[in-house]
Amino acid sequence: MSLTTRELDWINKRMDWYGIKFQEIFDEMADHIISAIEVERAEGDQRTIDIVFDKVTARDFGGYLGVDKIVKTYEYAYRSKIRKGMFENFSFYLNKPTIATIALLIIAGFYLPRTKITILIMLIGLLLTAIIPLVYAYRNSPPIKLDDGKQSIIQSYMKSRALFLLTLINLILCVIGGAARTWDISFLNPAHYHPVVYLLLLSFFIIYGLSIMRLCRQEFKIAG
Repeated sequence: MSLTTRELDWINKRMDWYGIKFQEIFDEMADHIISAIEVERAEGDQRTIDIVFDKVTARDFGGYLGVDKIVKTYEYAYRSKIRKGMFENFSFYLNKPTIATIALLIIAGFYLPRTKITILIMLIGLLLTAIIPLVYAYRNSPPIKLDDGKQSIIQSYMKSRALFLLTLINLILCVIGGAARTWDISFLNPAHYHPVVYLLLLSFFIIYGLSIMRLCRQEFKIAG
């Protein structure tokens, strides 16, 4: 038995009490509750919507605390899925030919001049490989209708993972580099890093970037 528009609006407003920030979780739980209430109505429970709502949430979720627990479990499960996906994608790109290429780059790095130009080129390479995954995540993010104050769990997690490389650059240049310049610790100063260090970082940035872009395609395809 279908609910009225007024009842559906009441359910959406009541659902806001739970403080569910991710739209996908909110929609899934709301759909479950609406379906359960429609079943109750079809079976003859014609009490007011608030009473039937409380009955359903208490029975199916264990009340407010039960809903909160389910939301946290959902978020944890999605985080675990993303970690597993990143590991699988990283392993996909870090294959034997890639390892051999990295080894050759490391050997070549010992013959590169330790000049400002070399360091600048390396830093530009790191910056580009850090920006590309973030741009990719934003440009390819599927349109997801969001209610006021809600976020998409897929968009949020993909963009935050894509932002990791820029965060790492900021850590190296500003935090570690700043500390090295302040306390005159030469070997920590990015300006004094050996080219081999930058080539290792660049290799990691490229593999991570490819991995997160592949994960974006996988997750955005599901969301689309």
